[in-house]
Parts: sequence; C-alpha cells; structure tokens
Amino acid sequence: MPINERITNTEELRAWTDKIPLRYEYTAGVAGERFLRGIKDGKLLAGRCAKCGKKYVPPKSYCVDCFAPIGDYEQIGPRGTVAALTESWVDFQGRRLKAPVLFAFVVFKGAVGGIIQKAGGKGLKIGSAVEPKFVPPSVRTGSLADIECFVAV
Repeated sequence: MPINERITNTEELRAWTDKIPLRYEYTAGVAGERFLRGIKDGKLLAGRCAKCGKKYVPPKSYCVDCFAPIGDYEQIGPRGTVAALTESWVDFQGRRLKAPVLFAFVVFKGAVGGIIQKAGGKGLKIGSAVEPKFVPPSVRTGSLADIECFVAV
C-alpha cells in the first residue's frame, strides 16, 4: 500500500510476530577504552587538552572549553579527595543489602570530573584523602569494578 493511501478498514492490517536476532557490543570509545585499560593496569588516567591544558577524569574525546580533540593521556593520583559521600542499601543489580554500602565521588588535583566508586575506611568524610584499592591483577577485566573501593589514606 503506497504511503499516500489511508487505511479505512482494520481487516487490511497485517501483523507478523517473529524474533530478530541482534548481537551487539558496547564500546566505551577511544578515550573511555584508554581509561579502562589504565585501570586494568592499576593506573588512573586523565585526558589532557593539548590546546588549553585542561585535564579530564574520566577522559573525554574533545575539550569542553575549547573543543580541541584530546589525544594526550597522563597518569593522575593515585591520591584523590572525597567530594561527596552517600550510602546505598541497594547493590548494582538492584538487590537490597543487609548493610549499607558507602559510595564516594572522588576528585583529583588539577583535573575536572572524578570517579564514583565504593569507599571504605573509618572516619571517611568529605575532604578525606583516599587512594584506590585495586582487585588483584589476575582478576582485572578493564572496568570500574577493578577498583574494589577507595580507602582513606
């Protein structure tokens, strides 16, 4: 039926029920992949704009201020500062926990942005210095889960 024709009778409608097999892979992009490979190696990387010098964590592909492409990466930290804290009674799969988990937004000196991850240690508060505790190298997969938590220094 051409597009300029109108359907006036529902008997003319047809439906087909079937499955379309879809296979997809998500990519973190060039900057994200570089960041995650750094985490797998036990390093935190920032993307640095060659034009204005601004550093981004996690790295971006383009500078937000001057729109220059970012292709330079450098190691930052590992020491960061807790900028915000919150407790969660739910895990990443949405299951209720028996005890709350503490999450921190960790920022790094000289960089824009930061990392949200579990935090541990007594007396942790906003402004506390923290460092990442990585899972053992043999079980790292190149994801944020390779950082077990940030611990107070």
